[in-house]
Amino acid sequence: MTKFLSGALGLAAGAVLLTGPALALDSSWDAMSKAGTHQFYVWCTGASDSEQTAEGATMEDAQAKLAAQVGNSCWPIWQGLVN
Repeated sequence: MTKFLSGALGLAAGAVLLTGPALALDSSWDAMSKAGTHQFYVWCTGASDSEQTAEGATMEDAQAKLAAQVGNSCWPIWQGLVN
């Protein structure tokens, strides 16, 4: 439940922080299953939040790679596939 709530808060924060370049992202359902550079809003507890990208065969693959990089106190929330 806590992970769900933190994810929902992160999604809301990510939506608020969308900027001009982020609007060029493909955030469709189909984009989640495509290979390429995926952009994430990295939501952290006890550290600064950030936007980061990761390469992956799918959104889940890229998210797992980025999650391993950012550590246990942060969680990457998918924003879209970089065009």
